[in-house]
Amino acid sequence: MRSRSVRLAIPLAPAALLALGILLLAGLELRQTYGEAARRGEEDARNLAHVLAEQTDRTFQAVDFTLLGIRDALKAAPGMTDNDVHFQNSLRERLAALPYVRALYVIGPDGFITHDTDYPSTPRVSLADRPYFKAHQEDPGLGLHVEQPLRSRSVGVWFVGLSRRINRPDGSFGGIVVAAVEPRYFEQFYRGLSVGEGGFIALLLRNGTLLARSPAAEEAIGKSFAAVEPLNTSLTRSPQGVFWGTSPIDGWTRVIGYRALETVPAVVNVGLAQRTVFRPWREHAIVVSISAVVLLGLIGALMVLIQKSLRREQAEQLRFSRAQRLEGLGRIAGGIAHDLGNTIRIMQSTFRLLRPSLADRPDALSLIVDADQALTGARSMIDRLLAFARRQELRPQITVLDERIEGFAPILRQATGPRIALDLRLSANGRAVLLDPVQLEATLLNLVLNARDAMPDGGTIIVETNDVGQSSSPSGNFDSSAVERWVQVTVTDTGIGMAPAVLERAFDPFFTTKGQGNGLGLSQVLGFVQQSSGDVELNSQEGRGTTVRLLFPVVSLEEQLDGDAVAEAAGSGEVRPRPEASLREIPSHPSVPDRIGARRQRR
Repeated sequence: MRSRSVRLAIPLAPAALLALGILLLAGLELRQTYGEAARRGEEDARNLAHVLAEQTDRTFQAVDFTLLGIRDALKAAPGMTDNDVHFQNSLRERLAALPYVRALYVIGPDGFITHDTDYPSTPRVSLADRPYFKAHQEDPGLGLHVEQPLRSRSVGVWFVGLSRRINRPDGSFGGIVVAAVEPRYFEQFYRGLSVGEGGFIALLLRNGTLLARSPAAEEAIGKSFAAVEPLNTSLTRSPQGVFWGTSPIDGWTRVIGYRALETVPAVVNVGLAQRTVFRPWREHAIVVSISAVVLLGLIGALMVLIQKSLRREQAEQLRFSRAQRLEGLGRIAGGIAHDLGNTIRIMQSTFRLLRPSLADRPDALSLIVDADQALTGARSMIDRLLAFARRQELRPQITVLDERIEGFAPILRQATGPRIALDLRLSANGRAVLLDPVQLEATLLNLVLNARDAMPDGGTIIVETNDVGQSSSPSGNFDSSAVERWVQVTVTDTGIGMAPAVLERAFDPFFTTKGQGNGLGLSQVLGFVQQSSGDVELNSQEGRGTTVRLLFPVVSLEEQLDGDAVAEAAGSGEVRPRPEASLREIPSHPSVPDRIGARRQRR
């Protein structure tokens, strides 16, 4: 019972491997697509940062161009009075072309505004303490300067000051020209771009000071994030790139693409939320997971059906095994019964001829009678033995060669051992043949074991199938042209091969060169193939291996459609012990009664 349970459990191993393979493939698929989703998110963030950096660069370039124009206009009109009407109008015209600038103004060397687009509401307040004023005052070579966000003293809103130094004709400090850029402009511009739920776009100075952000975060404007990692490290390493990080503002994990501007020391950051980046992947993961579950369910259902089928098959195999065992016993019993029956008949005939001559010798006659009765009992036992030796039907089936061989491959691989590689090349194109599949497997196992024994140092065994169409009979024992199509099974090894003398006798019964075994392997192969209406071809050379070619006729479509009738017709011939077959041949000799009769005549 335990062995039967083990056999029933064996198919569970491939099913478990298949299920494991499905899970592994699903895992690999999800891992690969996860990586692809991450790479797509990084690429999107990087590309959007690049585009916005170019756009922001152009914005600051336009502001700088305006500042340079104002400075040149001041140089062209030395001695201009404060708040000159014509110059004020010129400033307002320039401001109208810059929607992202709140105000344009000029600060004199004393720190007071001399020209302003807000005039006449300009407060009389000294700006000499402003960092951007001091920067130009202290550094004559300073170019375009971008100040960190400040609150306007006149209107109380945030602005980013872009400024240029004004030099007197003698090169001394003559004040600065300033453009007050509104962070709200960038916030509104960035808000029009779709970065998904949880995404953001930010403009920062290279020192980490936040200039603008969308979604708006006014409380963070002007704060420094220079210490935030990995932003600081990334900026130090490269002016553009991408990294994953968690925002200190809202706590979201994002992929962040960044790119430094060329005009000013600032950088554009584009953050895409992790949940947004991986939303398509999660949807794909759900589909893959459901598919895997469905496949596993189908495998489970299939295994239940296979287990039921295996139980039925094992019951059939058990009956088949019993039939085979009975067939073998029948052959033995038939041979023994034939031999012993002849002997007993001779002995009984002899005893019965001796009875009249022993009528005056009661003791001897009694012995003869007892012996005759014992032989009669032996005859009864032989009759029961012959009754036990019943017929055994052949079991040919329409068999798809490739499928059968592929299913038997694990046993073949186990038989070859670890030092020998088994290479299956199945290309019979689904052709079916009519034969006993169990005997086919036994034949293949026989050939593979022979090939293994021919390769003591290891090697390769190739089991190959082909649809060969018309083919001639290798042995010439039958007219192969009567068969429309043939398939062949070849077993090739890289072993020691056979000498011509050995090759000539390879199919002889009881011929062996291995020093062990009964020498019936290839003869059994030949018998099976020829009983299946096929033929065998053997090719071998010393040192170059051996190839055994088996030819089987292909079953036609009509025969496949009526497979039961074909199998019944093919199996109608019953295998039974031949009366003349015996385990030993009894030499021909005159019977005892004949010899006694001859003696009487001589007397």
